[in-house]
Amino acid sequence: MIYMVSIWLTILNIIYLVFFVIALVYYLYINIRKKDVLNDDYLKSLGKEPFVSIIVPTYNEENNIKKCLKSLKSLNYSNYEIILSDGGSQDRTVEIAKPFVDKLIVENEVAEGWIGKNYGCHLGSEVADGELLLFTDADTWHKPDSLRITVSILLREKAGLYTMLPYQEMKKWWESIVPIYFFLSHITSGGIKRINDPREHDSFLGIGQYLLFTRDAYTKIGGHVRIKGSIIEDYAFARIVKMQLHSLYYSCCDKMVHVQMYPDSFQHCWTGFKKVLYAGTKLTPPRKITIALIVSLLTIAAPVMIILNALLSDLIAWPIIMANAYFLMMIAFATFWHNKGRHFWVTYLLFPFLMIFFIFTMISSTLELVISKQTTWKGRKYKPNLRAGINGPSKNDDSSQQSKEKNHSKSKL
Repeated sequence: MIYMVSIWLTILNIIYLVFFVIALVYYLYINIRKKDVLNDDYLKSLGKEPFVSIIVPTYNEENNIKKCLKSLKSLNYSNYEIILSDGGSQDRTVEIAKPFVDKLIVENEVAEGWIGKNYGCHLGSEVADGELLLFTDADTWHKPDSLRITVSILLREKAGLYTMLPYQEMKKWWESIVPIYFFLSHITSGGIKRINDPREHDSFLGIGQYLLFTRDAYTKIGGHVRIKGSIIEDYAFARIVKMQLHSLYYSCCDKMVHVQMYPDSFQHCWTGFKKVLYAGTKLTPPRKITIALIVSLLTIAAPVMIILNALLSDLIAWPIIMANAYFLMMIAFATFWHNKGRHFWVTYLLFPFLMIFFIFTMISSTLELVISKQTTWKGRKYKPNLRAGINGPSKNDDSSQQSKEKNHSKSKL
């Protein structure tokens, strides 16, 4: 009996290590790339700054908006405007924002079929005068040279959309799940090199905290009208731009832009991820979901394999091998997160348990959107269109008609 247990455990160990090595090689492969050139040299060579409209959608952001807008007002860029598009905030968001913005839109209701953020961005784009459109979140703050550098990258790479991962400021224990989300997003996207390769149509990633479009690209893909019902609009935009225009460029920000996604509460963090996880799988190729699932299961199984071998294996080498595999896993994860966000050592030590929580969140997201077909965010209930970003633009999606659906107040300050 003991002999059979040892045999089966050895077989299980070999199977685990085979998949582990394959996953590790894949991870190394997608991370082989040249270092991004993050400077404004190309913009300097042009001798002019294209006009940029910075659009900030808000809804009850009084705790964040001042820091965001103050940073935007301090940009080392001479040719831009700031547009705040508020979705009917019930706090002091608009009052705080007024001294900092050039244009202000207040719309208390969300048009039928729209997600609130998408509608706010759409209304902002309608009054924007920029050659370039930057959509950024109210909980971000920007270094003075950030816009010069990102505009330079967009123009240098001849991209229709430039998106970045801002530096993730994590100060609460529940924010430990944030690196897991971006790690798996990185795995399913195929890595930065493939995201930026126009030939790799199914490799894409968008970060809604920073979306910089050329006006031409934004218009060609149909703007926010095209993805009005999407609860994961950044990913949908990235997919559309990559497949339709072949001109997506993504990089990590090297601390040019910072964000703290969920500082308020565990509930806020839980709801934020739950609303997007299942929606993201609808836009992701099945084979890439399979890869992410394998990586997740390998991570969860790692401590189990260590314990099983420590208790049941006749060879002392097996527990050591499994412990080393676990250590390599943590090193790989730590190197991924380097310069992308604040480090919580508990995230690395409890990596498998955080992955379990992440999968539980994914299951909850799936049940919510499949059974009830709706989700809740900031007190508003939405029935998202899970195929937004897959289907082509609807014949009924006319931005000029949408703008007439509701009377919203606009003011130029």
